Amino acid sequence: MSRFTTQPDGTLHGRFEPIEADLLRLATTQLLEMLDSGADDPSLAASDGIFGRLLPDAYRDDDDAAAEFRRFTATDLLDRKAQNAQVVLNSLGSSEADTDTPDSSPDDDSDDLQPLTISLDPDAVQAWLRSLTDLRLTLADRLQITPDGVVHLLGDNTPFLRELYEWLGMLQEELVYTIDV
Repeated sequence: MSRFTTQPDGTLHGRFEPIEADLLRLATTQLLEMLDSGADDPSLAASDGIFGRLLPDAYRDDDDAAAEFRRFTATDLLDRKAQNAQVVLNSLGSSEADTDTPDSSPDDDSDDLQPLTISLDPDAVQAWLRSLTDLRLTLADRLQITPDGVVHLLGDNTPFLRELYEWLGMLQEELVYTIDV
């Protein structure tokens, strides 16, 4: 069963376990911070490999033309990517962990937390799809995933990052399937 369902009014509902919502908030917040730093420092955007994936060269055979194109478009593209990420964060709302209720304390197991249900209009769905793509591109760069799908990063965090990458891909696939059916 898909976590996303289409509603009669044309909106889409998504359902996330609290840990999934928190993980998505964290990843999206980090993406937003990275995008903001790239918008503030164009030299960083030009030198960091992540930005190379998020803003690929428009002219692969002409470095000068590619740099000139990026100079005129990078800020607007990064702003749009940040807006998409903000839509995801707004959809997810604030973290349940940030609010204390009389029935819970920081020492609770959190097993009684209810799944989060979100509602997305068609524009928000598109923002989610674009943001999930940006998250996956960012992780692919950090994991050093080559076009053939091989992960070249070795380290303690590699299994977690790989699972996050695959989970985001699954979310994206479910979302595409839901709007395509």
